[in-house]
Amino acid sequence: MDNLTAKFMKFIESKGSKRYLFGGIAVVVLILFASTFSLSTSYSVVIDGKVVGQISSVSTLNQAMAATKDKVQQETGMEIISSYNTVETKIHHGLFNSNLSNQELTALLEEEVEWLVSGATLNINNGEIQFAVANEADGQKVLDKLKELATAKTDGAIVKSVDFQEEVSIDAGNVKVSEIQTPDKIIEAIQEGKEEVKTHKVVEGESFWMIARNNDLSVAELQSLNADIVPERLQIGQEITLTKQEPLLSVVVTKEMTVEETIAHNTEYKNTASLLKGETKVVTQGSDGKKKVTYEVKEANGATLEKSVVNEVVISEPVTEVVNKGTGSIQISSRSATNSNGGNGTLAWPLSSNKITSPYGTRSRGFHSGIDLSAKTGTSVYASAGGKVVLASWYYGYGNCVVIDHGNGIKTRYAHLSSYKCKVGDKVSRGQLIALSGNTGNSTGPHLHFEVIVNGATKNPVNYLK
Repeated sequence: MDNLTAKFMKFIESKGSKRYLFGGIAVVVLILFASTFSLSTSYSVVIDGKVVGQISSVSTLNQAMAATKDKVQQETGMEIISSYNTVETKIHHGLFNSNLSNQELTALLEEEVEWLVSGATLNINNGEIQFAVANEADGQKVLDKLKELATAKTDGAIVKSVDFQEEVSIDAGNVKVSEIQTPDKIIEAIQEGKEEVKTHKVVEGESFWMIARNNDLSVAELQSLNADIVPERLQIGQEITLTKQEPLLSVVVTKEMTVEETIAHNTEYKNTASLLKGETKVVTQGSDGKKKVTYEVKEANGATLEKSVVNEVVISEPVTEVVNKGTGSIQISSRSATNSNGGNGTLAWPLSSNKITSPYGTRSRGFHSGIDLSAKTGTSVYASAGGKVVLASWYYGYGNCVVIDHGNGIKTRYAHLSSYKCKVGDKVSRGQLIALSGNTGNSTGPHLHFEVIVNGATKNPVNYLK
């Protein structure tokens, strides 16, 4: 070895390169010095398989993890069991490593690492929906509160049972601290629901029934979702709601409720010739009955699922109303009569007095279409038979006038009245007060002009009066 070194030095001297030797040695020394101090060992921090930074030692990570864990425990008041994530270190060699400071490492862990505590989960539909709670008691608080809200308004009903429509359970186990919610927050989320409300825009040719059928809904269901829409007035482009947002957990309440209900009375009609057609007369006044009915009702989210009668007690029986219904008609006499004794008809005299001052027929001033009856202004005028008032107003020379339609083509007219005691549309009966006599229209003094009209033609009233 010494012989080789000597030969190497002689070679350098023979070439005149001795002056460069020491410079090269200096460079080698500098490289070795830099390598000694820069190519050092560090540790990669790996979270769930992902490198997030470099640190100088494993103890640095352990200390930062412990500090982060303590901080979370102080903030939550819960004992941390472990981290949810896999946090580890891997040895790393490199030049000029840039390591995380303690402060940077702690901030990184607080952001990236999830911590597990001993808690519980509230599971709906076998875990299809889950909520993390601090303990089983908090989970039970959620269920109890939902039941309490569902039975808050019983309206005097007796609650028999309260249950949930979906499968629900509370299971103890480790949960992430970040996912733990208070009972109030969970109740709010459950009530808000998850289903997105679906809508449909009406297109040309669609009907309310067609939209319901195409979306597997009954017309009643679609109407309940769109209470402000009139089905017969759909417009193109109008938006129809097809679904409503249901809660994540439905509370089913079974209750008994007793209500008082009306028993509607029946009406029995009896034909009688003693009344004219169109006339009716109540013989026995009807009245509704009452009963107490006890129902068992099963409800969910305010909607009735089932309803059945448990018991029924009649408080009072209904009374059937009996009504006589007229089948008779005004008889037309074939005998002519022109005196105050009247004919053989069925019309009643319209006044309490039957003194005729001007008969029916031709007279000096022309044809007289009725009879004039003596009456002072204000004398009571009565309907000659039952019927419907078709005129109660001023009518040309008749002045204030009332016309009653009795059916079978027969009408009576009462003219020159001072006031009315009926109005158009009223149904009046025989002998009912309909007006007061007067001196209106073409009249030479207070009296009542009375006419009988058969199929549009006036007849001598005397032949119809009895």
